[in-house]
Amino acid sequence: MSKRDKTTGLPAQSKRVADRKYLSRAEREQRANRIILTSALIIAGAVVVLLLAAVLVDNVIRPSQSVASVGSASISARDFERRVRFERWRTGLQVAAVAQFAPQLLQDQTSPFYASYQNLQIPSLMGQQVLNDMVDGLVIKQYAADNGITVNDDEIDKYVYDLFGFQPTPMTETPTRTPSLTLTPLVSATPSPTATQTTEPSETTTPIPATSTPVPTGVPTATPGPTEQYENFVQNRRDYIDEAARLTGYGEAEIRAVFAEEALREKVLRAVAGDPPTEQEQIKARHILVKSSDEAQEILAALQQGEPFAALARANSTDQGSKDQGGELGWQGKGVYVPEFEEAIWNAEPGQILGPIDTTANGENFGFHIIQVEERAMRPLTDSQAQQVQQQVFSDWLESERERLNAQTFSAWRDFVPEEPTLADLGLG
Repeated sequence: MSKRDKTTGLPAQSKRVADRKYLSRAEREQRANRIILTSALIIAGAVVVLLLAAVLVDNVIRPSQSVASVGSASISARDFERRVRFERWRTGLQVAAVAQFAPQLLQDQTSPFYASYQNLQIPSLMGQQVLNDMVDGLVIKQYAADNGITVNDDEIDKYVYDLFGFQPTPMTETPTRTPSLTLTPLVSATPSPTATQTTEPSETTTPIPATSTPVPTGVPTATPGPTEQYENFVQNRRDYIDEAARLTGYGEAEIRAVFAEEALREKVLRAVAGDPPTEQEQIKARHILVKSSDEAQEILAALQQGEPFAALARANSTDQGSKDQGGELGWQGKGVYVPEFEEAIWNAEPGQILGPIDTTANGENFGFHIIQVEERAMRPLTDSQAQQVQQQVFSDWLESERERLNAQTFSAWRDFVPEEPTLADLGLG
């Protein structure tokens, strides 16, 4: 059979091509739009998630982080920030009153109002003060809880009455607290007992009612009756709360909680430090401060040769607070001077000349002292001096308790210090 006869006569088989679905132009555009829309929704969702995360961080996580702790208790950034606003406002009330009637006190570095005004101008100073006060508040609460010390509503009410100068029972001989700053006993950099500013005060400022306006001396005012006094108290208290709410966000309950905390502080102070003493052992000393040990040795030699102490102090001392008084520092109790100076004078006998005494504080060298202890005796205290001694005992106790309870402050607090209310809000701008 020929090759031709062997063929089947059928076409050769080919591979089948898969069917394809062809889309019209409209269908293709519709599919592209769906892809674009889906992508946009995904992106929008991601943006929303990021925004929610940012809100969560700014409004929940960051405000909840601790800025300080005392044992197992902590202070949140939110509570710290709100308290700073409130204390700025309270301090501003006092400073504004001083600015109106005695503005020179705001520029006088020996005035407590100078430091208050500085705290308002430099927010970090106010923040440091408030944080220290809040840490002390936790220390005090811990001590009160451990020793069964509490304050009831009547005691809180009395504290508030005193702050506003209101006496519900005028015939009761109860001393009324004059609203003012609570001063912290300060240690001068040099042995001069003149108070200096500190960036870490430990005492809490005492509020002045927002509507109380100091009356200039010599202006006669009528004494209101009991009913009018009560009505004035109620109105002043309401104005105080309303203004605090407007400028700080603190409500009535929060303000009362602050007053309760301060009333508890006073109660613990009396438990720890006792009543203000009526007398105190003090030393009367004078000194000459110079920059180098060689200078101090020369002055010591001059004294040994009979040169008058006062004349050498006026001619050589770098302590501007005492040199014009011949180096006299006056009568002072313990805890006034820097440690090296304190140790020297309290271990010396009257009439003894000491030195050279090298003194430092916070890493800063102040120089070398030639000191003469003139007298040592028990001396009666004025009411102001007695309160300062009591406060010093309490401050020393607080410091030891902070160490015992491992009190800590964290650098994050600086990120949460508000500048409001501003000086303009407080009438000081």
